[in-house]
Formats: sequence, C-alpha cells, structure tokens
Amino acid sequence: MQMTKFCDHLYDESTDGYIQILKIDDKENNGEKTIKIYNTKNDGLREIVEELHKKDDVFLAPNTMYLPKRRVENIRQFRALFQDIDCESMSLEKAETVYMIWLLHYEGKIPKPTMVTDSGRGVHLYFRIQNAPYGALNTWQELQDYIYYNLKHLGADRRATDGARVLRLPGTINSRCDTNCKVLYIDNDIEYSMYELREEYLNYKPKTHQLQMQQVKKIDNKVICNRFFNSYSLHMERANDLETLCRLRKYDMTGCRNMALHCYAYWKGIYIRDAYDLENVVIEFNNAFTEPLKETEVQAILRCIPKAIEKFIAYEQGIRSGERKRVTKGMRDKEGYWYKNETLIDRLGITSKEQKHMKTIIGIDEKYDRNNERRRAKRRNEDGLTKRQQDKLERLNSIKVLKEKGLNQSDIAKELGISRQAVSKLIKEL
Repeated sequence: MQMTKFCDHLYDESTDGYIQILKIDDKENNGEKTIKIYNTKNDGLREIVEELHKKDDVFLAPNTMYLPKRRVENIRQFRALFQDIDCESMSLEKAETVYMIWLLHYEGKIPKPTMVTDSGRGVHLYFRIQNAPYGALNTWQELQDYIYYNLKHLGADRRATDGARVLRLPGTINSRCDTNCKVLYIDNDIEYSMYELREEYLNYKPKTHQLQMQQVKKIDNKVICNRFFNSYSLHMERANDLETLCRLRKYDMTGCRNMALHCYAYWKGIYIRDAYDLENVVIEFNNAFTEPLKETEVQAILRCIPKAIEKFIAYEQGIRSGERKRVTKGMRDKEGYWYKNETLIDRLGITSKEQKHMKTIIGIDEKYDRNNERRRAKRRNEDGLTKRQQDKLERLNSIKVLKEKGLNQSDIAKELGISRQAVSKLIKEL
C-alpha cells in the first residue's frame, strides 16, 4: 500500500516525537476551510493514515516534534531533507522534471533522492537522513537551501524549505487538480548522513577539522566556519540574543521597536520559511512588547522579509556551490540584511551590562573581556591554579615533608636547589 511504504521509508523504531498530519476540508462550515490535526507517535501512525486513504488534501510533516505543536523550535528529530517542486508552474511535465533531477544527481549537483512522490501538480523529493536532533538545525537548513537553490529552475518552492513543513501524503487526493498522490520511486537502501552531505555538497572541510577552522586573510570558497558560528547559526543565535534583550528589559523596547521587530523577523525567517507561520511568530513577539507596533507597521516589516531571504540563500548557496566569491570588505555588500555588532548595539541601545548576557551581539570591550577570561581559564589547571601557583604549592608541600624529617632551612634549600631566604619566606606561609 502506497501510504504504508511512504511511512516505512521515513519512520521506524528509531523515531521519537510526534508526527503531525493535517486534513484540510474546504467544504464544511458553509464553505469555510477547516483543518483537522492529528498528532501521533510512530506506533499509531499507520492506523491514522489508513483511515485517510483516498481522502482529499492530507498533509504530513516528515520531521517529528517533541511537543504536539508543529513549529521549527519544537523539532525533535530531522528524518529527511525534502523539496516541493511545482513543475507545472515552469511548464514542465512530471516525467521530464524527474529526468532532469536524475541528470543533476549524475552531474554531482544534488544527492540521489531516496523517494519521489507525485503531489498532483508536481513532485516531492525526499532524501532520507540518519535522524538528528534540533541542535543540527543549521546544518539541515544549509542542506535544504542547497537542494532548493539547485532545483529552483525546475519550480522548487522556497516556502517548503523549513523544518516544520508538511507535504502531501501519497494515497490521498489533491483536490485542486483532482489527482491521486502516489509514490513514484523509493529506495530503502539509502540513508544519508548530514555531515557527509555537508562535506560533499557544501564545500565544508571534514567534520574532524571543523574546530580548527579559522578565518584567515586569504579567502577562498571554502565555507568559513570559525570556532563558534557560520552564517546560518549566527542568525539563529542573534534571534536568541534579541529575545534575551527583551526579557532583560521586561519587553519595554520603546524607541527601538521597529528595528527589533525587523531584525527578529529576518533572523527567524532564515529558518521559518512559511509566510503564515513566520507572521504568527512575529506578531506573538510584537504583542509581548509593553507598547506593541500597529498591525500596519508589522505587515510593512513582513513584506520585506521574503525577498531578503531569497537574496540570503542566493549569496550563501552561491558560495557553497562555487558559483560566486565571498564578499570580504565588510557586511555592507552581502545580500540580505547584515548588520555589524556596532550598528545593532547603537540602534538597539544595548548597554555593556546587557551585552554580558549575549552570545553574538557584543562590542569590542566585551569581546576583549571574554578573550581575556578564556586566556586566564586556559592558564589554570583542573584545580583552578596557574602554573606559578601550582609550583609554589608543590614547593610548600616539599618543604613541609623535609621539615618533618628534621632538616634545617639550609639543608632544605640545598635539597630543593633554592636560596635559604626563599625557604625562610615559604616556611612563614606554612
């Protein structure tokens, strides 16, 4: 059965978390759209999908959630990379599209899909991966954007590139074109590792060398990944920093609300690609302010985000695919919205005290303080002592042992190879 094959390909005994299924009906409630939501674990999934066999407009989330609420921040396991291709919008036949996808694979541009389904108006591609937790979000998103970037000319949908996306379930009907959704191809012998895909397709150095990668003056098209962040993870942490700032101020952001909401919408938009979901997240954030922005102001901010995200993907994936060179003279020439820390600190009025709670939005003084703190920590052993303090402690212990043996200060000095005055001074500390 189509639905069972589909479920068995994505979910097995290693599956953890909730799998969400949506059933959309436009005919009930006097023509108003209704959505029935199912949240199930793997052991109850197949029973539900069998009930929905040959029903209209059923969607399923390939990745699982740790809460029965489908949001990117609730992801429990990444089970697959995927892409929704609306080939009809590009005047392409499905068979022609699938053929061109296979050509891209044989040319080394994309991995081989592990499953292809007919969505009614196009095709869905799946790339089954070894399940990974939410902490792998930035790696998953980079790979997802890479696949989208290389399939964009075939009708790939950018809105279907976030981790909480739902796609049509095979064995059901697409009511928009009255077409059966079905599995066209499946290979259960392939399961990818995201880190291996990253090395092969994103021009990363091997995982074992990631911690040694440093930014150097000679810039090539290798992805720059310093000890802390790359472009994707930086945006995620900056959104977290902004949330921290709001909590510190008890959401009194008067004077910088527009800038705060603009940055938040963009940084969150790197991972939340569905316009409706992003709008809800941004409105929720705005409503938490002591004085929220007007709805018209929020909508004005949101209208700018999709185009900026498209530019971000084009810039980042252009580098990863080797099609373009990295901009090296500051952030102002990068595509998308890139703000230097100095700009963010100024526009948001972030104090030095507030910076101590941040991970990425910090000034030069705070950066130096953290570097000095790291250096001091490195100089200390597991007991918290510097080399000089440890040597002194060992010398004191040696003097104590020799003194207990009945040696005088001159003999102790001779035994330890130091002056008698030094021994006398140390004995006073015993």
